[in-house]
Amino acid sequence: MADVAGRRKRARGTGGTVPLQTKVPAHVKERWEQLANSRAISLSVLFEELIDQLVPRTTTQETTQKEAALELTS
Repeated sequence: MADVAGRRKRARGTGGTVPLQTKVPAHVKERWEQLANSRAISLSVLFEELIDQLVPRTTTQETTQKEAALELTS
């Protein structure tokens, strides 16, 4: 949902390439979207941030690539 007005977009070529789908209760989706909106980020970036908090990356190259991509879109 990067096309949502006000949400920061990734730099071209740095987005995901594998679709990820799941079914959740409507109230969970609403909370997820509210959080993404409040931080002005896409749902996929929010998901990545959550994963990074739970399981930190192990290589500095991956972190550097992510930081560079976010800087380009700010």
